Amino acid sequence: MKQVVLINADIDKTPITRALINAYRAGADRANAALKEITIADLKFNPNKPLLNKLTEGQPDLAEVIATIRWSHHIVVFCPVYKSSINFKVKGFFDRIFLPDQVFIIRNPAFSNDFSGRSARIVSILDEAAWQDWQINQRTTYLPIKRTILEKCRIKPVQTNTIGHLHSLQNPYAQKWLNKLESFGEKLI
Repeated sequence: MKQVVLINADIDKTPITRALINAYRAGADRANAALKEITIADLKFNPNKPLLNKLTEGQPDLAEVIATIRWSHHIVVFCPVYKSSINFKVKGFFDRIFLPDQVFIIRNPAFSNDFSGRSARIVSILDEAAWQDWQINQRTTYLPIKRTILEKCRIKPVQTNTIGHLHSLQNPYAQKWLNKLESFGEKLI
């Protein structure tokens, strides 16, 4: 049985992101995957990088997240991008969990940021301004998460999707993506 972690990186917890997550979940349920979900907005932690040798303790939410990611075989990140950037709490989440000099439990000799043996998918959901910029420049919005965080921690392959601005879920474009994500969930990719 494949173990999948769904990371909701939507700080506003919008219904559109929830619908995309639920579509992936429906497909993964049909594939009999074991699922766990992490909602970054609900976690209590300091997203700022602590000063060197000034490690923050007492953040059990981050310890639980690390245990959940170690449990998983596949990670799916649903990340809205506003005006070509991601929210600071989301960036802080990835910095604190995956980067070795910033992880709050670094003095634990058993800690390793080697998450090899796992695969991932990043679903970037662009707002209108980011979508217009993407159509003109074709600049990818997921590269900071893909290359400098996940792939450096040996999570491979990291597949990506860029979804344009969704005004509502009741149009053919949105339905296409809901169906695609359900299919990805069923294939556990």
